[in-house]
Amino acid sequence: MIKFTLLSLALFFPLSASALPPPFPVPFNTEKTPGGPMPAEEAARTMELPPGFKCQVFAAEPDVQQPIAMAWDARGRLWIAECYTLAENPTRWNTELRDRILIFEDTHNNGHFDKRTVFWDQGTRLTSIEIGDGGVYALCAPNLIFIPDRNSDDVPDGPPEVLLDGFNFKTIGHNIVNGLRWGPDGWLYGRQGILETSAIGVPGTADKDRTRMNCGIFRYHPKRHTVEVICHGGTNSWGMDWDANGELFWINTVINHLWHGIPGAYNDRMFGSHLNPHVYETIKQTADHYHFDIGTEKWDAIRKKNEVSNKTSAMGGGHAHVGCDIYNGGAWPKEYQGKLFTANLHGQRINMDSLEREGCGFVGKHGADFMKCKDTWFRGLDLSTGPDGSLFVIDWSDAGECHDNDGVHRTSGRIYKISYGEPKKMEPFDLSKMTAAGLDQAAALHRDNNWWARMIASVQHQIEEERPQPQIADASSPDGLVRLHLASGMQRLPLESRFPIATALAEHAEDANDRQQPLMIWYGIEPAVVAYPDKAITLALASKIPTVRRLIARRLAEEIEKAPAPIDDLLKAALKHDAARADIVRGLSEALRGFSQTTKPQHWDEFVRALGTQQADLVRDLAAVFGSGRAINELIAIIKDAEGDAVARHSALESLLRNPKPEHYQIIRSLVSNITLGTVARLGCAKFADPDVPKLLLENWPTREEWRAANVTTLSSRAAWAKQLLAFVEKHPKAREYITPFHARQIRNLGDEALNEQLTKVWGEMHDTPIAKQQELAKWQSVLSPAALAMADPVKGKLLFSTVCAGCHKLYGEGGAIAPDLTGGDRHNLSYLLENIIDPSAVVPADYRISVIELKDGRTLTGVIPEQTDKVITVQTPAERITVQRSDIVKLQQLSQSLMPEGLLQGLGEENVKNLISYLMK
Repeated sequence: MIKFTLLSLALFFPLSASALPPPFPVPFNTEKTPGGPMPAEEAARTMELPPGFKCQVFAAEPDVQQPIAMAWDARGRLWIAECYTLAENPTRWNTELRDRILIFEDTHNNGHFDKRTVFWDQGTRLTSIEIGDGGVYALCAPNLIFIPDRNSDDVPDGPPEVLLDGFNFKTIGHNIVNGLRWGPDGWLYGRQGILETSAIGVPGTADKDRTRMNCGIFRYHPKRHTVEVICHGGTNSWGMDWDANGELFWINTVINHLWHGIPGAYNDRMFGSHLNPHVYETIKQTADHYHFDIGTEKWDAIRKKNEVSNKTSAMGGGHAHVGCDIYNGGAWPKEYQGKLFTANLHGQRINMDSLEREGCGFVGKHGADFMKCKDTWFRGLDLSTGPDGSLFVIDWSDAGECHDNDGVHRTSGRIYKISYGEPKKMEPFDLSKMTAAGLDQAAALHRDNNWWARMIASVQHQIEEERPQPQIADASSPDGLVRLHLASGMQRLPLESRFPIATALAEHAEDANDRQQPLMIWYGIEPAVVAYPDKAITLALASKIPTVRRLIARRLAEEIEKAPAPIDDLLKAALKHDAARADIVRGLSEALRGFSQTTKPQHWDEFVRALGTQQADLVRDLAAVFGSGRAINELIAIIKDAEGDAVARHSALESLLRNPKPEHYQIIRSLVSNITLGTVARLGCAKFADPDVPKLLLENWPTREEWRAANVTTLSSRAAWAKQLLAFVEKHPKAREYITPFHARQIRNLGDEALNEQLTKVWGEMHDTPIAKQQELAKWQSVLSPAALAMADPVKGKLLFSTVCAGCHKLYGEGGAIAPDLTGGDRHNLSYLLENIIDPSAVVPADYRISVIELKDGRTLTGVIPEQTDKVITVQTPAERITVQRSDIVKLQQLSQSLMPEGLLQGLGEENVKNLISYLMK
């Protein structure tokens, strides 16, 4: 069982003197629009539906209010999440109210519930539920919780267990985490919108080891307690479903509305850039149409007016879509089987799309609207096929919608049932007694009813060991969907193992213009390009897909200042490949768009002669970068172009910061809250000796984790700023965790005794004395017994290594190269590992010794020096890589210490340390 804290216990079961939860608060309305919804029965009766269909009121207020999500159990009962805590801006969430979970049962099969049970009423920010494993999974940001009911008496067995935490909610309203659904793979899926980045992990996971997600779909494995992001992009998804073959599709609430959920895909975003800066290009929507008139109407104009024109109504009703059901219920006419349905928020209707194969994936074709509701308060939130093949629809029932601030109408809500003919009642069955073979047989018998598929999915993770491992697909397959899945799967392979598959996939010239395949190959190969440049060059020249070649060239060219040889090798090799040169020069141009000046590759002139008259404009622009350099005004224009390429803006900002002038501070200052450039801008503030910097960074302490880390890195570079940082931490103790042992050492290296005393008071001792290290060594030798390590999870340990260690150390060919390669070390010796981790400075080769560099501008840098010339020195810190001119250095001192800080294990926690050591000792 996952541990939960007393704090989380108090959140869900606040204790009173009698140890009973307080009474459920009476919901109240703040809606300012006069009137109210149409009576439920009248709304159902007047709905426009195709011939033969009917709509019934399954439940309505006061029996159900604020319904935000639904789920089914194997007994055919409908579970509803009611969310009363959602509030209008700027409140967003009213925690004086509570949310609850209800159970509805239609024992007479007449289309209306006859039994209602309140299962749990102590929720906060409850947005989603799913049934399984003898209880209820629920999203109550910041947590994914599990409410046990293993005896199935519809009464929780005890307080909720917190399975995951870290879902951001402090500045999020309708973009909050939502959408729990069992996938056919046995994982529990969910979604989050674009406004903030969440740092997700099991309780107690260190910040650096958490899974970052901003706008996408994630999944959680209930047995392994692991979480991963499946696909990225969109704006704010509130709907997804799987087709009969297990393909995931999801709905986006704004602008583009339909997407194929390809694992590892980076899809278009409404704004901002993906967390991975090397994505470069994103996949377009799966639908070939819009549900509003993009030619003459702006999506936000429809939102403000809350009405749609006749043309937009004919096209589908508007831009906002919520809920998704791919109908495979078996009870409707065949022409509806496999169609995708989604509620259109502004159009008060249900749209219908057809999913058809196109290229390596699918295309969503426009279909006639399935339902239109005359109730202007209809706000469809979720759709789900029931056990009898009918479609159940949740109606939030409100005059407003997600963006406006006219209040919330909490005392209304409906659940509609749309059926065809006379549906047959489902016979309950006991999932817990079914084997893998039995489940497969049940799935085959009920293939035309996806309700059964959902029930079977809820137990897949319990019996997955019984199933045979899937066979590896063949890259030569004539089926584009097979090739697409193979490209998707590359992201799960070791880096070096990806090249043979990528090469085989890139042989398919027919995929060159496919909407998703060239980019899926790129997403799979991108992390391996810099690690194995020779293999990447071979792939680029062999590829029959120009996008793959161009993006490989771009990725190599971005490293031109750190590693100039690979791009020169590519130019030299391209002299013999006529067809490749135009794509390569395009990649070079994209990579260096934000550069002011850089060293010309040795084979550039020869490459240009071979290129001839092709790409003359790009060659001229690159010649400026390789020659006299790009003008500062050009860089500033690139930086300020909010619609420009994110990587180009990033590069331009870094170019500007290489030799910044005082007058550039106002530009940098204006970017500290920019979604794309905020981190670089905050780190760049360190180069300006402006007394305004601490106030700028501390006054509005950011919610983004990477911005907080950048703040601390910048403020610990100058003594006066570090004093203000420590004063801030003293007033805000939670900020203490962002001062790492490295930052503490950096502050110590500033050489200010008063500052050191302040550091000790606010942050604590470094614990770097010989006695302290011996005590810590003895502690961990006791904790890391053979039995404890045998129970540890090396898979989680590998994830820890990638976030904690791989920035500096390499293991099995993966990781950085500024610290010793661990592959050949005496890793099977626990004492050896602990001694080197706890006392990393005991024996330090010269190349890995830490250097303290005082600069003329008042900064002090602490790091190792991986590269240096007569003119410049490159300093590598855990946060960034900085190149400084020797003429700007006042003092350079090399210490006998290692860059690796003491106290690393203390910050991880025992469980994480066990997992990490178990991986290192493999």
